[in-house]
Amino acid sequence: MVFLRNSEKKTIQSYIKKLPSLLEKDYGKAKYYTPMEIRSTIVSNNLCVEDLRFAIAIFSNQKNFESYHQEIGENCDYESMRKEIGDTFFNGNSQFSVLDFSYVSFDFGGDFDGGAGFSGGDFDGGAGFSGGGDGGY
Repeated sequence: MVFLRNSEKKTIQSYIKKLPSLLEKDYGKAKYYTPMEIRSTIVSNNLCVEDLRFAIAIFSNQKNFESYHQEIGENCDYESMRKEIGDTFFNGNSQFSVLDFSYVSFDFGGDFDGGAGFSGGDFDGGAGFSGGGDGGY
């Protein structure tokens, strides 16, 4: 198992906080988005592009994730990334989808304060969130 670095955790927090509403605004509500939709939304909203693989692991399905990474020649393991993200943010649930964000956990000490399953920090809620929390490949 590869552990997420703090910088990756903060980027993933940002993706979880911002991308659901941005993707829905750009493409409508969906369980999954294509890697190019995710990339386009990240770029157009000036979010961190360096950890795009995590956003794609979160918001896309396995088939699209693997096709995208094969096309760009990057070796990423969808299942291990989802497991690590699930363990860190979704109470161990690696089968999460954008529709499951009420189960997000930022207990590793992030800067969030809002959303069901959260416990402390500066998170302000965001689309699909209600409540309070903390917020290598």
